[in-house]
Amino acid sequence: MSRRFKGTSVADYEEEARKNLDGDANNFYSSGADGLATLTENRSTWKRYRLRPRVLRGIAKISLSATILGHHINSPVCVAPTAWHRYAHIDAERATAKGAAAAGVAMTLSSVSTTPCHQVSASQPDGIFFMQTCVVKNLTLHRMMLSRLREFGFKAVVLSVDCPVLSKRRVGLQSVAVERLVSEEMQLINYLQDEAESQSAHEKGYKEFLNFFFDQVHNSPPATLDSIRWVKTCSGLPVIAKGVLTGKAARQAANHGADAVWVSNHGGRQLDYTPSTLDVLPEIVEAVEGTNTEVYIDSGVRTGADVFKAIALGARAVFIGRPVLWGLATAGSDGVCDILLLLREELERCMMLAGCPNIDSITAKHVIQEEKYLATKL
Repeated sequence: MSRRFKGTSVADYEEEARKNLDGDANNFYSSGADGLATLTENRSTWKRYRLRPRVLRGIAKISLSATILGHHINSPVCVAPTAWHRYAHIDAERATAKGAAAAGVAMTLSSVSTTPCHQVSASQPDGIFFMQTCVVKNLTLHRMMLSRLREFGFKAVVLSVDCPVLSKRRVGLQSVAVERLVSEEMQLINYLQDEAESQSAHEKGYKEFLNFFFDQVHNSPPATLDSIRWVKTCSGLPVIAKGVLTGKAARQAANHGADAVWVSNHGGRQLDYTPSTLDVLPEIVEAVEGTNTEVYIDSGVRTGADVFKAIALGARAVFIGRPVLWGLATAGSDGVCDILLLLREELERCMMLAGCPNIDSITAKHVIQEEKYLATKL
């Protein structure tokens, strides 16, 4: 019996996953927008922030316990929404949910999942699930999608506000074989509702249903500040505005009912040449200061030290996307849990070495930009 793969870093799982994934899946998961500038910057920026440890603190025990929208999580590292998990593993989003639940953290399910949202949440009754969505053309359809999420056990809706259109990807969706996209196992099941237009498209076959989905996304009305309240009204759930990159937008979202803002550049997959999320995080945290609005972040997180830096600059939780897919492709639910626990262990070690006994003790004083640090040495 062969031993299950156990990596010692996220990079190990990325390397192993690339061996297991076929060309279509590798292309889709790794793709970035246009010139790949933001995709590249997402990784390099995190390395430009240095840690400033506090020593002689006598710390013997570390607590990573945190909350997100009032729900307890074992670690501030949670699962970001990513599409089509069945590319990575036959158990798809159910396996991801199992791994997230085992690690005791929240999972955000993409509306473009290959498992119906109610089946994902039902597979882990004690799990913490958020549902990602974007504004679609048929508002009756969208209202139906949102209206049952509370019944299905979801705790919040994540509204992607950075997708008025889909970007041009260097590799990815356009390179995936059409027959793969229109197969039964990859159907866009959450968009099939008891609604005439979606039912009609589905009855005509998967290729027609795929065209229906693209029409809903490409020709949808752009999200506005009023969309936040509309989604909250339809779902009866807290709303998280995802894709915020300026302080002004963050404050506006908070003023219009957003319970949290999610600092994200879509993993470098939407508008290219946007700043990295870590660079804009302090501006957004400052903008919502004095409100009850929580701040989350994603895009480029690969180590526990990255998580530490984000928390130091004001993030309440850090979400990871591609690393979860690499864990899923490597070892299913066990691989997802491996990734989450690996980052937890790295964060715990980082906190011990930096002199921080708990999440609340990590502050901006523990981080400095490399440029500012080097300037003090001149």
